[in-house]
Amino acid sequence: MFLAMQISAVAHEITKSAYYPSFHFAAPANWINDPNGLVFFKGEYHLFYQHNPQKPEWGPMHWGHAVSPDMVNWRHLPVALAPSKPYDKDGVWSGSAIVEDDLLYLLYTGNAQIKNNDKTEVHQTQNLAMSKDGINFGKSANNPVIKMAPHYSNYVFSSENFRDPFVWKQDNSYFALVGTQYEKTKDGAVLLFKSKDLRNWVFINITAIGSKGEMGYMWECPNFVHIGGEDVLMISPQGIKPHGKMFLNKYQSGWFVGKLDYNTGKFKQKGPFGLFDHGFDFYAPQVMKTPDGRSVIIGWLDMWDTKMPEKADQWAGMMSIPRELKVVNGKVITTPVTELKSMRYDKVSYTNQAFNGEKAFNNVRGDVYELETEIDMTKAQSLCIKLRFSPSQETVLSYDKNSKILKLNRDKSGQALTGEREVTLPLTDNLLKLRIFSDKSSLEIFANDGQAVMSSRIYPDKNATGIKFIAQSEAKINYLNFYKLKSIHEK
Repeated sequence: MFLAMQISAVAHEITKSAYYPSFHFAAPANWINDPNGLVFFKGEYHLFYQHNPQKPEWGPMHWGHAVSPDMVNWRHLPVALAPSKPYDKDGVWSGSAIVEDDLLYLLYTGNAQIKNNDKTEVHQTQNLAMSKDGINFGKSANNPVIKMAPHYSNYVFSSENFRDPFVWKQDNSYFALVGTQYEKTKDGAVLLFKSKDLRNWVFINITAIGSKGEMGYMWECPNFVHIGGEDVLMISPQGIKPHGKMFLNKYQSGWFVGKLDYNTGKFKQKGPFGLFDHGFDFYAPQVMKTPDGRSVIIGWLDMWDTKMPEKADQWAGMMSIPRELKVVNGKVITTPVTELKSMRYDKVSYTNQAFNGEKAFNNVRGDVYELETEIDMTKAQSLCIKLRFSPSQETVLSYDKNSKILKLNRDKSGQALTGEREVTLPLTDNLLKLRIFSDKSSLEIFANDGQAVMSSRIYPDKNATGIKFIAQSEAKINYLNFYKLKSIHEK
């Protein structure tokens, strides 16, 4: 009991640290990365996540756990899964969740290093855990339920890179996607398995595979969802080489729209690979269906091998806001879930504001807020918005009408991080619509109803709270709504 009180006291202090988010989910302390097992069970949303409970560094992975009535206000629960068996002794890695017969099942990757003569081999297997109450989990006696990456025809897949199972039910069967690597060409791939009972799995086929290294050497965190008559295959590829101004992050997360043939196990894509987020920090999203039928993702709002100044305050990593997925004209778009509107207060509004040059608005500033605006660019050649602005710091969002390019620049954003990202964004009727979420050390920007999304961690000083618009030629703000957002830590 005394130890629990100590941990609670430390967590309370961490929530008050400079960069700890106000309305995003983060662990009470120490390291987090991939979201896992996003699911609705017994009247609550469950979010599991990769977690090192010992320190703010990646390390032996556990499954952290939290629940929420609305995907916004989260309550921390005890660690759900920890390394405890020979097959997961070196880490309980990413996976997914499914509800069946009033039980909550978790399908996860066990990571184990096995000494073989003078070599150490990494074995990754897929394992099952279950719970009646959604809090206490027992590991199946059948584990590992998928023991190794299969050999199929002339294909040999890596058992060292064989992870992140995603499970769902179709008709009377369960299906699971697992990410892997084709040994011969080092191409990423996704494999499909089928089961009648979640414990005995049969390999079906190679659902999708890269070619000539163009789509990276490993496909992590595959997910699958059916939306509005379309199938969406989600992957997080490692090793895609930069292509011009595209794929500049260390790893990517994106989607294919197409059709999964459940008989053959093959996914036939209808178009190119698309990114969920064109900013700096978004990885390994997990999808779920809400009780009202929406498809919602949450991603890790960070990127591997980047500096994380919050480690000095004994925490590292945070999740994105929940985003609803839709397929529009063959493209996946994401928008903030409607539940976030419940966090708004102290609204400030402006309408019909034409300006040329610089423009700022009274009472429109802060470090925790939502800003929504529609800007008529008919006469303007370009526009930039300086966010988290001070005399010495700024994160700049800019749009150029001729090139149709939206850019996010964090060269002067504060501590540690620099760089610029861009995305092509054609306008309809010369209108640029933006929803911008700022939360202490993050920005999430949704442009033109989710046609483009750009997210970034930033580490500005506390006084960097300004917002300034700058137009080249006349721009007109049709409306601007600014909201302060409540903290999920206040009780």
